[in-house]
Amino acid sequence: IVMVVMLLVIIYEVITGTFSISWALGGVLIGLGIGTLVSRVYRLSWDDETSNVIGQMDWIGAIILICYLVFVFTRTHYLSYWLQGPPLMGLVFSLTAGTMMGRVMSTERGVKRILRTWNILGDEHIN
Repeated sequence: IVMVVMLLVIIYEVITGTFSISWALGGVLIGLGIGTLVSRVYRLSWDDETSNVIGQMDWIGAIILICYLVFVFTRTHYLSYWLQGPPLMGLVFSLTAGTMMGRVMSTERGVKRILRTWNILGDEHIN
């Protein structure tokens, strides 16, 4: 829900001319890449005992998580060298929304792959 609200705010701000569509699209696309990478933090697997998909963090995931947290807490500081005011907030919103979208899409793809592998839900139920 937060991602959808952020995307709607971005669309509204682009329509009203607060910031450009190129910055918004660029931010979302970069965020998608970051979100896809960050979704690697947890390795998804099937647990027979609980019949659930579970996520476990390994050392590569821990390194990615640390890098992601550094990015989250410093992005506004470093981006403020190039942008100020509403364009900066638009880019930060775009990056955040894209990151959320990338994580959701990658997690969904991973869960579907596991369910398909274990034939939990037939192929007709998984699009």
